Amino acid sequence: MSDTANVIFVPKQEHGLLVDALDHLLGEPALIKDGWRPLWLQLAQAGILSAALPESDGGLQDSRALALLAERLGRSGAVSPFISSGAAATSLLSRVPAADRFAQLRERLGSGSVTVAVDIPGIAQSERGAVTLTDGKLSGVVRLVPFGAEADFIILVATCNDGEPALVLVRKSDVSVEQSVIGIDGAPYATLRLDGITLQPDSELARGAEAERLIAWGRDVLVTMHCAEALGAMSMLVDLTRDYLKVRHQFGEPLSAFQVLRHRLVDMDMALTEARSVVECAAGLLEEDDVSARRQAVMATHFTVARAALKVSQDSVQLHGGIGMADETPVGGYFRRLLTLPLLFGDEDACAENYSG
Repeated sequence: MSDTANVIFVPKQEHGLLVDALDHLLGEPALIKDGWRPLWLQLAQAGILSAALPESDGGLQDSRALALLAERLGRSGAVSPFISSGAAATSLLSRVPAADRFAQLRERLGSGSVTVAVDIPGIAQSERGAVTLTDGKLSGVVRLVPFGAEADFIILVATCNDGEPALVLVRKSDVSVEQSVIGIDGAPYATLRLDGITLQPDSELARGAEAERLIAWGRDVLVTMHCAEALGAMSMLVDLTRDYLKVRHQFGEPLSAFQVLRHRLVDMDMALTEARSVVECAAGLLEEDDVSARRQAVMATHFTVARAALKVSQDSVQLHGGIGMADETPVGGYFRRLLTLPLLFGDEDACAENYSG
């Protein structure tokens, strides 16, 4: 077996410990129902928020661990800024040039005392606004920023005078919140306006080619983690559907006795298994230096998971019959959560078009 295969598929002991700690927390319903902040503090105390930190800061800096955690959070249905703040922002601030200047901020991220929202345009984000960096000042609007109104800092992309991209970090207190809404996935999203904010010297994370590299890597992290979260939601829908078919009776027989329904459940499970394999592959390659292999893996994961999410969510609702979208069952909630991936980054058609282009 090659070294790359070992990186991807051989589990680490730390992964199991992290997942066990997270599952223990997620077993307390009150932490999930009482908003995201109580759970966030518990995640920090359990060391979950430190997983993305470099080993020198006491973390794992292991994208496979982050994907596993995102999957378990997706399975629980919990709403939190883990993907943006706990995974993407912490990882980006560990990779920027002169990363030592952000050591204190990374420590605060790991302790859960601050959160950072990340706005990196994806395939489906052409209408999400734009920010310009002119004479050291930031101006523009960004829309649909996950946890944008709740975060302490925002990492976003700006276009400089010469057309080069810049990756910048701004304080939320310097930004105007024009609108804050709750998305279909239950998470808060905000429209943020920047009116000539003076960019501090340490707030420019990267510019030009270095910024392009970090932006591409950050986008791959966001897509992969959202796919991992979708994987968790799909796994829960498959389990809920399997259990429902066993207990729901029709014509004196459980629904699981009907062959056509069993076949549809098997198809759902096969889609889930395929999605799991590509998520594991993409997560394993995020830390590798082969940019081409990483991009291919992430795009294949995006395509596969978007397609699987559509099938699993629709089939689960249909197999549950009239109660599939009722508030009394969690099926409708997971169905809506699985719509987030295509809305933020594009469906399988948009992904295939981008990949072929």
